[in-house]
This record gives sequence, C-alpha cells and structure tokens, in this order.
Amino acid sequence: MQIHKRLRLASLLLWLSLCGPALADQADWVLVETETRTLTVLSGENKTLDRFDNISVGRGGAASLHYRGDDTTPRGDYRIVSIRPSRRFGTFFALDYPTPDHAGQAADADRLDPDSFDAIVEAWLARRLPPQDTVLGGAIGIHGVGRGDPAIHRSFDWTDGCVALSNAQLHRFARWVRVGMRVVIR
Repeated sequence: MQIHKRLRLASLLLWLSLCGPALADQADWVLVETETRTLTVLSGENKTLDRFDNISVGRGGAASLHYRGDDTTPRGDYRIVSIRPSRRFGTFFALDYPTPDHAGQAADADRLDPDSFDAIVEAWLARRLPPQDTVLGGAIGIHGVGRGDPAIHRSFDWTDGCVALSNAQLHRFARWVRVGMRVVIR
C-alpha cells in the first residue's frame, strides 16, 4: 500500500510541476515570508502589488508539517478555497491545507492512515477543502485580529497556525483576494 500511495503522489506532483508554473504565471498570488513576518501580493510577473508588514503566524512558529494542536504555521504552496465572514477574525480566507505533499510526508512517517491520505488527495484534485479532522488538523488560513488585542498582534505570534493581519491590513488585503488564488508560505 505504501508504494501505491507514493506512486500516486509522485504522478500527481509530476503533473503539477509540469502544469503549475504555467498556471501560476497568469494570475496574482500571495507570498508569506514567515522569517520577515511579511505578506506580499504579487502579479503573475512577480511585480509587488501590495505588501503587509508585522504579520503574525502560529505560536509554534513555522514548520514543514503542521499537526493538529501544535500551533505551527505550515510552509507550502496552497490555494484559497473559500472566503467567509468570521465573528472572531473579521474575514477568514481558508487555505487547502493539508495538501497531498503534506499528506505524503505524514504517511511516510506512518502518522496518516491510507484512507485519510486518499481523501486529502481527492479533495485537492477537486479544489475542495480537504478533510480537517485528520492528524494534520486544518482550519489554516489568513485572517484579521478581529476583536483580539492589536498590541498582542504587534508583539507576539499568537495564532493556532494561521497567518494574521491587523484589521486594517485585512480590509486592504481583501481587495486582492479571490477563491483559487495561490498562496505560498515559506
């Protein structure tokens, strides 16, 4: 079963490596730099359209793989799968975490079962929100401070794994965002 999973993931990732760059060059996208705490909206030609400083990430910092409850912000290449109002955070831009790449890493470490792996890959291929109840967790996205304390936002990384902007930044960011938009967190 492990070999079968790896072959499916390798085929999928090969297809993406061949098709992904052509698709990415055609649209605006978002780059989150966890080291410098910046979020930049870029054109398909990589021209800076807007930049947001002093963002917050997860209390656990950034990680290659996020597990439920570890408060890390997962690095990776994502798509925005939904935009929804949030009482707590203003607006929530949901990312398609976990991706097949994250699922493959967790499966190779024997931390993700084959059915969960398959469900994550199927959701990703359909551009739907993947299962959020696996060991990899979920509810990763971009949001505002909402009713939280702006002083904490300016001073500490405070999220459970999301990327947070100030409320004013979130309002400005929203004008650029659309479902399907690429978001790279590194």
